[in-house]
Amino acid sequence: MNNPALSVIIPSFNGRHLLEKYLSSILQQLLPEDEVIVVDDGGSDSTVEYIEDLNHPQISLHRIEKNVRFVRAANQGVELAKNDFIFLCNNDVELQENCLNVLRGYTNDNDVFAVGCLEYEDHLEGEKSGKNKLWFARGLFQHSKADNFNSGETVWASGGSALFSKQKWQELGGFDEKFTPAYWEDVDLSFRARAKGWRVLLDEKAVVIHKHETTNASIFSKKELDEISWKHGEYFTWKNSNFAQKLAFLFWWSYWWVKRIKNS
Repeated sequence: MNNPALSVIIPSFNGRHLLEKYLSSILQQLLPEDEVIVVDDGGSDSTVEYIEDLNHPQISLHRIEKNVRFVRAANQGVELAKNDFIFLCNNDVELQENCLNVLRGYTNDNDVFAVGCLEYEDHLEGEKSGKNKLWFARGLFQHSKADNFNSGETVWASGGSALFSKQKWQELGGFDEKFTPAYWEDVDLSFRARAKGWRVLLDEKAVVIHKHETTNASIFSKKELDEISWKHGEYFTWKNSNFAQKLAFLFWWSYWWVKRIKNS
């Protein structure tokens, strides 16, 4: 039987104000053998001092001197985790009651790679996310939210609020760092896990509120973010497609290039 202890990984860039708001929602759900690793991703605020002043026995700080963005910061945090299961969490996510205990229920399912949370945008009446679908059309893999948010299989678990098997994560090599700074990295990781026959799930009883108080928009312009998303979608397609899909990708490439130019 697996130990249900969790390692909570929180990548954070200049996020002291967010940790002050939302970290307590995690701390109140910890078991004695759990740990929290805050990955300070090259920030210039007082996150380090805040964590040191908390002096919480279950919180440790990993300081990255130069900002490497979410994908690399998450990978570093997972490598430091001492427990068999990790909960990867954005610093602007607030856990609702019993969230971690719901996720612990999957730690004995050997075929489960990841279990995502039901996310509400900004408040409990907000838009839902956390369950997804993926399809191939016109030479590209494309994705959207699922048609319902009932517990069950999902195409990927969000890197912002999900439980992962550390052993399986490491077997896959973690997030592909070619998806730095972000976008498509969690889709790719779950895609590769499912290709191995591992399950990726959503549990609607594991509820979080994603406050969206920190985004890549603080670093990149909207145009830059759109370009990153396009680029990573193309990379995901080429990396994970079969021979026929690669031919379709090449056939449709000029169509998508023109579409991108028009929308820029």
